[in-house]
Amino acid sequence: MASGDDYMDRATKVELSFHCTDLLDMDVFSKSDPFIVLYMGTGYTPGKHGWTKLGRTEVIYDNLNPKFAKTFVVDYHFEEVQCLRVAIYDVDDKKHIDDLSRHDFIGEAQFTLADVVTAGQVLTKRLTSATCRSCGFVCVNGEEVEESKYDVFMQLSARKLDKKDFFGKSDPFVEILKAQEGGIFTVAHRTQPIMKTLNPKWREFVVPMQKLCSGDLDRTLKFCVYDWNRSGTHQLIGQATCTLREITVDHSGHCKSQLELFNPAKRPKKDHKHRNSGILYFDHVRMNPTFSFVDYLRGGCEINLIVAIDFTGSNGKPTNPNSLHYNNPYKDNEYVSAIKSVATILADYDSDQQFPVFGFGASSPLFGGVSHCFPLNLNFSHPEVTGVQGILDAYHYTINTVNFYGPTNFSIILDKAMEYAKHPNQHDQQYQILLIITDGIITDMEQTVDRIVKASTLPLSIVIVGVGSADFSAMEILDADDTPLINRQGVKMARDIVQFVPLRQFQRQGVNFSLARETLAEIPGQFISYMKSRFIRPNPPVSRPPQEERLQTFAQGQTLYPPPTVPYPPPQQQPPSYSAATSTAPYPTAPLHPTYLTGP
Repeated sequence: MASGDDYMDRATKVELSFHCTDLLDMDVFSKSDPFIVLYMGTGYTPGKHGWTKLGRTEVIYDNLNPKFAKTFVVDYHFEEVQCLRVAIYDVDDKKHIDDLSRHDFIGEAQFTLADVVTAGQVLTKRLTSATCRSCGFVCVNGEEVEESKYDVFMQLSARKLDKKDFFGKSDPFVEILKAQEGGIFTVAHRTQPIMKTLNPKWREFVVPMQKLCSGDLDRTLKFCVYDWNRSGTHQLIGQATCTLREITVDHSGHCKSQLELFNPAKRPKKDHKHRNSGILYFDHVRMNPTFSFVDYLRGGCEINLIVAIDFTGSNGKPTNPNSLHYNNPYKDNEYVSAIKSVATILADYDSDQQFPVFGFGASSPLFGGVSHCFPLNLNFSHPEVTGVQGILDAYHYTINTVNFYGPTNFSIILDKAMEYAKHPNQHDQQYQILLIITDGIITDMEQTVDRIVKASTLPLSIVIVGVGSADFSAMEILDADDTPLINRQGVKMARDIVQFVPLRQFQRQGVNFSLARETLAEIPGQFISYMKSRFIRPNPPVSRPPQEERLQTFAQGQTLYPPPTVPYPPPQQQPPSYSAATSTAPYPTAPLHPTYLTGP
């Protein structure tokens, strides 16, 4: 008989899916563009302790009865009260989806996970707001799931679809729904529409088997082909059902390769055969095993941290108590808080504990004029310091030895990070994380976008922590969660690699924990997307010594701050003046300096 601890270790996972009905219309000339934000709180009164954001759904445009494809998998604990809050918004600013203050609030509902589990089929809750007692309804379906470590790759095409548009051909897209308990179907995937064709061929897509069929090869799937309409009222062309097992090649090499699509509204005339509305073809369907972030780490993959710190004049002189770089003996400044919270977590995954640390936006005779990328240890051959304490020591030394200047440029720092981000192979797996801590609005936006688009094909993620109270709207554009960045040549980023977080959002919470959780939450997904794109699998598990032993190994030769006196090169030209409207400042070539802070 299993012990109680055995059951505690196996948390039940519940997949939550959502749809809404009769939403309040917030737009004058069109229908609302709703999306859902889901929060969780623990305890009977979570509002007193705040809510944890679990995520949000996609946006469904021009629709008051949306069915969301995005689902959420949460751990269910019988012994806890797990409160959930659903907030519905109407999108007003597509470029800043995650800034909820820019959107119209439709309404919210609160319930517990136990409510969902015990609801039978669907839990329906009325949406309310401060100004409206009934803003529509949200319907929640919960289903227990078993983890399935497979992805389903699928490419679909269709032939001879019915024409739905009066003046042109249809704009077809496919919606795949999976059967739930009680005969209810929920959206598992939705393709993009292909315009003006009756013979579409959709791009290959990948869906986790867990999401597609809850890991059940024999679960009924419904394939619905619609004609897309800008108004959000899409017309059904035809539908068909099958199971994943039926369209996957079995041991004998047989599978269904096509399905006839039928529209239930097209009833056949008496004594006439029901004519189909087209044929849906499965060009290929395959299941590939998936690997987790942990699988790669256990196989010895290196996660390397690169740090870049803003030393521009907008931070204020470090001797001024109002400066963001002020060294308060009783409280960490925002830069130190960001370094401690993020770097401390990432340090555990770096085997050699050597972290390249750069500054930008400062001037000094030590490197000649203004530099937008200089090593804090002033060793241009070996810019690494040892351990998190080495990062902090280098930072504290630098704020007293450089002149804060400007402007705030990212592009050269990104160039430097890309030098470290070399494509790995199966046996040598490495991934870089660039942490940029900054207080200002970047002035080389176009160049920065170009670099990020280029970097999206490399093993690199970029975490930007904003300190201070500046306008960070440009940073949110770089985050690109919903609108992929496009460079000046029209090339779209290959994957999302940027996460921006304003630090002051977390000052009321435990900064170290909350900031790290928010900034690093997307890293595993970004990492997996890159490894999948390169067809790299995890290596067999390896053993590595604990962090303390690694620090002792590499601390030999580490020189304490401040460094001993060394012969500096003679001062070069004075930093040129610049205007805030200028996008770039001169970047002189820095001379090479002797090694004095770390050994090679």
